[in-house]
Formats: sequence, C-alpha cells, structure tokens
Amino acid sequence: MAAVDCIVKLGGSALTQKGQLETLRAESLQRAAGIVSGLCLAGAGRCIVVHGAGSFGHFQAKANGVALGSPAGLAGSEALRQGLCLTRLSVTKLNHLVTEQLVKCGVPAVGISPFGAWKTAGRKVNQAGIAAIRDTLDAGYIPVLHGDCALDSEQHCCILSGDVIIEVLSREFSPRHVVFLTDVSGIYDRPPDIPGARLLDSITINPDGSMDPPVLTSALPHDTTGGVSRKLQAAINIVIQSHGAIPVLICKLDSEAAQRVCLTGELGEGEGTRLSLVAA
Repeated sequence: MAAVDCIVKLGGSALTQKGQLETLRAESLQRAAGIVSGLCLAGAGRCIVVHGAGSFGHFQAKANGVALGSPAGLAGSEALRQGLCLTRLSVTKLNHLVTEQLVKCGVPAVGISPFGAWKTAGRKVNQAGIAAIRDTLDAGYIPVLHGDCALDSEQHCCILSGDVIIEVLSREFSPRHVVFLTDVSGIYDRPPDIPGARLLDSITINPDGSMDPPVLTSALPHDTTGGVSRKLQAAINIVIQSHGAIPVLICKLDSEAAQRVCLTGELGEGEGTRLSLVAA
C-alpha cells in the first residue's frame, strides 16, 4: 500500500462565516477544491481531507450541550438526543457541500462520516473507523471526513473534532506532512486581532509538549472544539507521536502558498507556520 502523501485539514472558519449560522464561504470552498484537485493532477492524489464544521454544527451543539453529554452512567435525555441529531444534520450538510465541490473539480471524493464507526470514552477516541478509510484510499478515492458527534461510553455523546480525527489518521497512515488551511496566515504569538500580534514562521515543540515561543490563544463562545488552542494541541501531538517525522504546517487557505505547501510541505518566510520537534 502506497503511503499517504498529505492530510489536509480545511478549517471551519476558512470554509464558513463562523459567526453566522450555516453560512458558507463559497469562494473559499472553490479555492479549497482547486487545491485538492491540484494535488490529484500533480500525482500526489493519495491524500485525506478533513474539514471542520464552522457555523455548521457548532451552534446546535452549544445550544443542546452535546459536547458535555449526560452525567456518568445516565443515558442521553430526549433533548440531548435531539440536539445530537440536529448537530449531525448540520455537519453532514456541510460535508455534502464540500464533497460536491470536490467532485465538480474532478476529485474522486467520497464523504465519510465518523459517527458510529468512531467512538469515545471520556471524550478520548477508543475506536476509530480506519478500515473504511483505508479501503477507500486503496480503491483510488479520496476520503472526506468532518468534525462530528460520537457516542461516548461515559457521557453518552461528545463532539469529535476534526483535529482529533487528524491526530488518529496521522498515527495510522504516517503522511509525509499535515497541512492546516485556515482563515488566517498561520499561528500568531497572540490572537491576530490584538494589536502587535506577530506571525510565527516556526514553532519548536519540546519533548514535554511546550512550545517555543509560547502562544496566547482564544476561542469563540459557540466553538465547542476548543478553537485555535485545540488545533495547536493536535499539531503538537502529531509532531511528538511521530518523533518529528511528520511536519505540521499551518497557512491561509486563500493564499498563494496554500497549493505549494500541500504539494511539497514547504513554506517561505511570512507564508505560514511550521511546527517541528526540537533538535536532539
């Protein structure tokens, strides 16, 4: 079985207007589909696409406490189950839109929803639907996964973020690189809307998981997946669990660098952020 060239994470904030319920950024989605199509045309077609939910799913999950689930030992209430169903209707709607645009661009994309095949215990993945993804890749298709709900053995249900999914996929498929395409140019030393925020070209990950330089992050009130902080933690985990073999790169979806970084794993100065393990 050939190696996976790249795992691409399409950020929910890049694909949608995250503050407006179920509002797509159509031009950004077209741009993302063009990038994945370019990977196929370049012969780097063995890739996996994962996208966030953005304004699809987060509002419903927040309003219905889906991330918190039920108290230990209790089955989900009728209201919680309804909230999970509403959340899934929303996230699968976005997955259909993303997959549809990819297919329009000639990408052999197949949407794969994690719910049911991926399960958690205390919000930690203890079952992952890897076989379906491997079979999809081996048959010549590109799997398109998304942030979703999951059944949880301790709290009935939880939110399974696209970032957590990417951690597991990186461990299982050992891609040459992982790319997060976001709505900003990369990782800043503080939230980019704060005056004086500075784009970091590189972040060094220490063996204990700490970052050099350190990063101050924030999250939107309705974001049930932890915002930039959770994405950074996923990137750190990928770098550490691969012993530095898998570089993680973060750049803006709507940038000239996006296509190149997915193809080559290379970023120039001011084009984004590269996370790597501290040199031994």
